[in-house]
Amino acid sequence: MADMAPLLSMLLLGFSAGVIHAFDADHIAAVSGIGGQNGGRHSFRFALHWGFGHGIAVIAVATLVLVAGAAIPTQFSAVAESAVAWMLIAIGAMTFIHLWQQHQNTEAAAPRSHNASLIGLVHGSAGSAPLLAVIPAAGMTSPTLGMLHVVVFNIGLILAMAGVGAALRSGLSAAGRYHHAFQLSIQSALGVFATSFGVFLLLSH
Repeated sequence: MADMAPLLSMLLLGFSAGVIHAFDADHIAAVSGIGGQNGGRHSFRFALHWGFGHGIAVIAVATLVLVAGAAIPTQFSAVAESAVAWMLIAIGAMTFIHLWQQHQNTEAAAPRSHNASLIGLVHGSAGSAPLLAVIPAAGMTSPTLGMLHVVVFNIGLILAMAGVGAALRSGLSAAGRYHHAFQLSIQSALGVFATSFGVFLLLSH
């Protein structure tokens, strides 16, 4: 059992890193923005799809680094970061379009789950996710253990983001029961947050 302690500690560290990474501001902005467009009814599902898309990207990066021994081009992350910024701006814009359609009593089309998966895929290709998941894994004794670390990282991230989606659904539902205008105000704030953070990312790169 003592021989397993270092491995268990490393896997626990990977799981914890995944949970912490889920709460990055750009992740919260994306999931809350797209999940809140229809009053949060589908936010849990969108959060799961986002998490799976993010996980696919990190596993792909890990496979290239740990198994194939490839190097990730330095420009790749910069391009992915720019894509994240523009997607956040688009999410904010779509939020306001949905709110306007509700104001006009027009039936708004629900966001599609594959859009959340695509957003998660781009997020997983950018920023700190490959660093958090792949660099610790690269120091392990075998690619198999490294990939196990990456999988545990993704499990932590998906579970944490599912919790965010569930909290968003419950919060917006409670706000709607209290007063519909209050719910719309929260949705507007989520749209502003997504757009503002996307602009911030563009200006900071």
